[in-house]
Amino acid sequence: MTFRPTILAVLALAACSDPMNPDPLSDGVRQTGIAFNEAFRDTPLDDGPISIIVNDPDPLRTLLTYTLSPCRNGTEVCGGSETGPVAQIAVMDGQYVVANAYPGLTFYLDPNGDGFLKRGNTLTPLAWD
Repeated sequence: MTFRPTILAVLALAACSDPMNPDPLSDGVRQTGIAFNEAFRDTPLDDGPISIIVNDPDPLRTLLTYTLSPCRNGTEVCGGSETGPVAQIAVMDGQYVVANAYPGLTFYLDPNGDGFLKRGNTLTPLAWD
């Protein structure tokens, strides 16, 4: 009589299993690759506008923020908003280079959320999301 609940529990577990996929963790390597790409290889402007944070060289201010937004039906990049100045964008050595979205500034955006801001001859590290 004590085996009856055990047998019922085993039958219940067997009914919940997926016979088409006997090993539900068999695609773990592929899932890890997808998670890695989403976390570390995000490309700028694929998901809409991005915000950029840069240390300000002025000691009285600490951070500067900029926004780059897809505009003109997703064919161009604009500074500030969809109606802002249209920038020139290029991909060089895996970096997205966005120039003239803001006067005198060039953004070098790496696919992992960082990069540099070039102002004149000065490069300043940045973070984007």
